[in-house]
Amino acid sequence: MAKDAALESCDTALRNRQYAQAIQMAEKHANQAEFWLCKGRAQSGLAQNAAAQQSFKQAISLKPEGLDLISAHMLLGNAQLEAKVHEAAIDSYQQALKFSEQQNMRRYTRIAHNLIGEAYFDLGQYAQALNAFENGEKLAMNDDERADSHIHEAMAYQQLQQADKAIEYQLKGVMMLRKSGTPDQYAEASLTLGKLFAEKKDYASADKTYQRLMEYAHDNGGDFYEAKTSIYWAESKRAQGDTSGAQQLMQQAETMAARLKDAELDALLLKAK
Repeated sequence: MAKDAALESCDTALRNRQYAQAIQMAEKHANQAEFWLCKGRAQSGLAQNAAAQQSFKQAISLKPEGLDLISAHMLLGNAQLEAKVHEAAIDSYQQALKFSEQQNMRRYTRIAHNLIGEAYFDLGQYAQALNAFENGEKLAMNDDERADSHIHEAMAYQQLQQADKAIEYQLKGVMMLRKSGTPDQYAEASLTLGKLFAEKKDYASADKTYQRLMEYAHDNGGDFYEAKTSIYWAESKRAQGDTSGAQQLMQQAETMAARLKDAELDALLLKAK
């Protein structure tokens, strides 16, 4: 089988979650970096973290070029982050950043900055995380990418106890996602915005955010998000002392959840009680 066709088969097996099959295919081409990347991703899919790290390191040792080299460092970093080896993950992401910059790959440079930010965030180093997210934002090429940056920045500001900044950036992200994001992205970002307003005790803005999202979910046939919004909104109503309003929203959520039989909604309802 020609290399390209074999690699395509390996990638297809990955996409179909046929991980054992992908590993089997990759092992027939042990002298080529791309196949070690395919093998490592399959091992990650099987939660074989240590083995995946070794595969990504093996790919790097074969001196791939271009995007394969950048991907190898990013994938290694992801596996290291999952294993909570933060310093090693940051080092891998820095390598990916360096090679992305050297090859003028703007998109991957932005992704590398974001990955560095996420590793610092996971480590609880929020100022460094914010700095990395801001570096990524400078390279954003469309509203989708800008929204992603703003939402990451808002997360960091929230942890830095800068509520106004967190709201400002989350709001920017929500407005951009309304235009260019998927309905799920817009809904999740709006739920976070409502929560930020409620935490700041700006209940009028929280109510407005949840109301807008409720209407959006209703108009777009998003029963799941209608129910999820009801749960979040009920929490805000309770904090305002509006017990009957909270009760009404919870009943609405329970009725929808009973119909949808969704594990996430059931868990949220259980927690809300």
